[in-house]
Amino acid sequence: MDNRFWLGREDEAAIGPEGERTGARAVLRLCGELDLEGAPALAEAAGPLLADGSRTLVLDCHGITFCDSSGLNTLLNLRQRAADSGARLQLARPSASVRHLLRLTHTERVFHVVEDSVEDTVEDAVEGAAGPAATLDPVGDASAPRP
Repeated sequence: MDNRFWLGREDEAAIGPEGERTGARAVLRLCGELDLEGAPALAEAAGPLLADGSRTLVLDCHGITFCDSSGLNTLLNLRQRAADSGARLQLARPSASVRHLLRLTHTERVFHVVEDSVEDTVEDAVEGAAGPAATLDPVGDASAPRP
């Protein structure tokens, strides 16, 4: 993947009532251009997150500098894949470019858009998925190796 589009990944898992780990949420921090070249990278990165049982997939869109119809199509496909797997897709802090495209295409009501920081969104998602006593286990960021 080139430098035009960067994906950072963070995962947090909740501990269920029987002590089992449940996929509470995953976050992809998007940066760069979400276009014909960048959209496949997003689809590839998000697929395993939806398959591993994450209940909420948060796409932090604050760093997207450009989004075209290919990017929108990928977002719509991910939304449908999330719904099919019983998960929820959230667009956090959409950039002006993303917000403009959503308005132009009348798709802003299709997505769950949150204006809060990802950290605030995470607390809401984890509490909603596993109750207020959930224990979080941060996994880290895709740009740095895990210790």
